[in-house]
Amino acid sequence: MRRRFKAALLLLLIVMMVFVSAIRAAALDDTYSFKELGFSIKLPKEDYVITVDTPRGDPVFSQIGLDYDETMIAFRNANIYLRAYDPDKTYSISMTVTDDENTAQINNYSDLTTAERKVILDAVSQQENVTSAVEVKRDGNIFFDSQSTVSNGDSTTYINLCNTVINGKQIDLSLQKDGEEITPEEAKALTNAAGSLNFNKINRKTGAVFDWWRLLLWVGILAALSIAVTVIYKQYNASVKRKKEEQLKARRAKRGVTNDADPSHAEPEEEITFEESLGYQNDEEFAERAEADEMAGYDIKVRDRDPNKGIEYFEDEGSNIDDGTDYFDTYFKEQAESRSGIQRFFAMIGFYIKNAFKHIGYFFKNLFNRK
Repeated sequence: MRRRFKAALLLLLIVMMVFVSAIRAAALDDTYSFKELGFSIKLPKEDYVITVDTPRGDPVFSQIGLDYDETMIAFRNANIYLRAYDPDKTYSISMTVTDDENTAQINNYSDLTTAERKVILDAVSQQENVTSAVEVKRDGNIFFDSQSTVSNGDSTTYINLCNTVINGKQIDLSLQKDGEEITPEEAKALTNAAGSLNFNKINRKTGAVFDWWRLLLWVGILAALSIAVTVIYKQYNASVKRKKEEQLKARRAKRGVTNDADPSHAEPEEEITFEESLGYQNDEEFAERAEADEMAGYDIKVRDRDPNKGIEYFEDEGSNIDDGTDYFDTYFKEQAESRSGIQRFFAMIGFYIKNAFKHIGYFFKNLFNRK
């Protein structure tokens, strides 16, 4: 019993410690929002922070020793929206936001390819006074973290810059420290601030990034439309073919009766081509279905297409297509090099797309010309 009580008490203490740590972590930062820019940023709670929205008379100006009017003029001239000082005032972090045609074209660093970002990183690395530059990914944001030094006489200023482009805006977070190198803890404070950038909405660039899902959707729609048109056309053509065969049989029967009654009044026999005898308008229609089978992975060989020699029939055991006509009896299919199901699928889709508009033309041509 005592062991269970001790285990429960230990578990409760662990939960309380985690809960208190979470509360303390949440209380360590203050959030600063910029509605006109559409994003917010977090900075340590103990920092002295001035933004473009800080009102006149705020105690922070006297605590840092700055004049309100001079500070706001400097902010407007340099496109500075925020400046923060650590509690000891050993360094400052400034946030500038700019936009132009180049940043609008980039839109987001995350929209760029790895190769495109490397070009930008190389350009940053080659700038004067830059000692190092790396690409950093933090909470979905991508920015370039660079270190540089600027000497002015006997004094040296150390600069750590985090640069990113989001929603067509270039955001620079710059940490400056005079006389001493930037410590790893101070550099971490800067990257934490850059990683805390939170946008209300990320506008993805359209056109530059290829949308494969949309392409597949449109290909699927086009393929379905092509197949539907093909099926409608073939059904209509089959009905027209049956009607034509019935009319042909009726004319032959009529000629037979006339010949028996009076051979001198027999109508001349109508000449029809081999394809027409099978219900096809021309040689092109005759070859279309053979092309479809060829797309499916068969080698097509026509045995006999001369109606004067008679039709030579061959059984096609390998065929799995039967539309009830003698058309398939006029050639046989030999299995060619085997194709995968994906290859046959795309081959058939390509065939249907290729002939979709041709079938539509056949449909309307038969609709207005055939009786």
